[in-house]
Amino acid sequence: MGRIMHVNYTYEAGMKDFATEIASLIGDESSLTLEKIAKIRARVEVERKAKNYGNLSKIRKYLTLIYPEYNRDQAIDDIMNGRDTIDADILYSTCTSDNTSEVYIEHQERLLHQLYAPVDMEDDVWEYIDLEVVGKDENELAQAIVNLTSSYDKICQRYNICKKEIYTLETMDLYPYFKIPELALLRRQGFRCLLSLKGIEPLIYDEFLNNLADDKLLLDICEKIKDQDIQLFLISFIELNIDLESLEISSLQLLKAYRNNNMEPLVEHINAFANRLSKANIKHHLPIYTTENLPPIDLSDFDS
Repeated sequence: MGRIMHVNYTYEAGMKDFATEIASLIGDESSLTLEKIAKIRARVEVERKAKNYGNLSKIRKYLTLIYPEYNRDQAIDDIMNGRDTIDADILYSTCTSDNTSEVYIEHQERLLHQLYAPVDMEDDVWEYIDLEVVGKDENELAQAIVNLTSSYDKICQRYNICKKEIYTLETMDLYPYFKIPELALLRRQGFRCLLSLKGIEPLIYDEFLNNLADDKLLLDICEKIKDQDIQLFLISFIELNIDLESLEISSLQLLKAYRNNNMEPLVEHINAFANRLSKANIKHHLPIYTTENLPPIDLSDFDS
C-alpha cells in the first residue's frame, strides 16, 4: 500500500499547522496591507468552503483582525436564518468551545468509509442497528442528543419558539459509525438552537455565549438557571460538544496515523468494532485484521 507524500499531506499528518501558516502570513500585525489581507482571506476561504471550522477556530484571535468589518449581531441573524456568510462562520468559530478537531472533514469521512467497507457486505449485521455495536464515545453522544432534543422540544413548545432543525437519533446515520459530516452539522445545529433561546433566558446572551471556551464556567452558569428544561438543554449542549470533540479527535488521529503510514491504530479501531459484534452475539464474517489485510484505503483523489 505505497503512497507518495505530497507537500499538502503535511497538514493531515500533523507536521504543519494551519494556525502557524496564517500567523506566518500575517507577520507583524502593525504592517498588514490590503494586499496581504486579501491573500490571507483567500487562504481562509479554502478552509471555510470545506467546512473545516476547526481550522478557523485555531485562528480565532486573528479573525477580527483579518475581517475588521465583522458584526456579531449580523452573524447571529445569518446563523438563525441559515445564511452561509463569513460573519456567521466567524461567530461560530469563536463560540464553539475548543473546536480544533473539526478539520479535514471530507478526508476523515473518506477514510472511515473505506475502513468500514467490508461491513457493507455483512447483510446479517445490518439488521442490528443498535448502539451496542458502536463505541463508548458514540453512546455518550447518543445520550447527549436525546437530552438535548427532548429538552429543546419542551422549551420551544412552552415558549412558542420556532424550532430550529437538529439531528435526532432517528435522523442520523448511526451505523456502523457516526458520519463525520453529520457530526460537524450536528454541532452547527446545536449552536443555532442555543441562539434561538437567547431571548427567553438572559444568561444565555449575557454569560453563556461569552464563555463557550470554558466548560467548567459554563456548568457554573447553568447552576444559576432555575428553569429545569433550559438548564438541561444547556448542560446537554456542553456534553454534546465534548462528545463531538472526542469523536472527531479519534477520527483525526486515525487520519494522521494513515498519513504517517502507521496502520496499527486503524487495525485496533476496526477490530474493536468486530469484537463488539461478537460480544453482542451478532454473527459476522469480519476477520481479525492486521496491517497486512486491512481494507484498501486511498485518499489520493483528495490531494490532487
